[in-house]
Amino acid sequence: MWAFTIHAPLDARFEQAPTPKPAPQEALVRVHSAAICGTDLEIYQGNMVYFTSGAAHYPVIPGHEWSGEVVQVGSDVHSLHIGDRVVGECTIPCGQCVYCRRGWYNLCANRRETGILNMNGGFAEFVVMPSPFLHHIGELPYDEASMVETTAIAVYAVHQAQVTPGDRVAVLGTGPVGLQAVQAAKAYGARQVVAIGGRPSRRKLAEQYGADVALAADILDFTEQIRRLTDGQCFDAVIEATGNPAVTRKFPLLARPHGRIVMTGLFGGKIGELDLDWLVTSNVILQGSLGSPNVWDETINLMACGKIRSSDLITHRYPLAQAKQALQFMASRPPDLIKMLLTP
Repeated sequence: MWAFTIHAPLDARFEQAPTPKPAPQEALVRVHSAAICGTDLEIYQGNMVYFTSGAAHYPVIPGHEWSGEVVQVGSDVHSLHIGDRVVGECTIPCGQCVYCRRGWYNLCANRRETGILNMNGGFAEFVVMPSPFLHHIGELPYDEASMVETTAIAVYAVHQAQVTPGDRVAVLGTGPVGLQAVQAAKAYGARQVVAIGGRPSRRKLAEQYGADVALAADILDFTEQIRRLTDGQCFDAVIEATGNPAVTRKFPLLARPHGRIVMTGLFGGKIGELDLDWLVTSNVILQGSLGSPNVWDETINLMACGKIRSSDLITHRYPLAQAKQALQFMASRPPDLIKMLLTP
């Protein structure tokens, strides 16, 4: 098969690779669409933490956001059939540790991560996956289905934030996860969702996706605007989706007493600033949100019924043979880029 393999930092090649063979509990999937994530760029550039720490190793075929068609199933697979349209999870756990047994398989110390951690991914013609971590997508278009992984991160964050009808929700960040979090919060009945981001085009898209208001993060009267929008009450839930440690300074301006703050961004080792006295005296709940365990079928259903849309996030497409050029284009930070797809 043809695959895009990263052999070392900045050493990536579109080349022939062995087509994987499914084990008894696995399925072989022909990839139809694969989305590029910032993590893929970090792997290519050599600064992704798993690789710098020695937890993961080159060479690797990246790609943890993809969709495709089952072409072969292992002898013990009964839930899938040839021709099924599927997506695959990123986290592949051991299934035996205390975290797996409690359903927290995103925290499994022995996990693999598709296209990232000791497992090849979807930047190839074919990918092999354990069948329990493949999910049927029904009639959802392949391009949109390649956005399920990103969307599931947002849905899981909304779960973690315990968003319920009547809540006021602030979403920090208008990248793919933030834009999907806006829609997920609305799908769970939030009475008000305020998106806070940088680029005007993305703030406009956040409003098209259901945000009641989209604010610039750097406006001078930020505090006054938040008070006006929330009748002086601030937000029941705050979802951080920026990866920018500077946003932690805004938490006391956003979360009400006994509010919930959920953080999805990774900060590359950088440290934010947080008023710990405020955290204690306001009885605020601060929580991390890693990955997307146990929400994939729910996410697919939300996308299939139109509660969460993704097609407008797809701004660029490249053939798989030009994956290196696509990553280099992403590295230039073009202002109109939101999500880029590769087609094998």
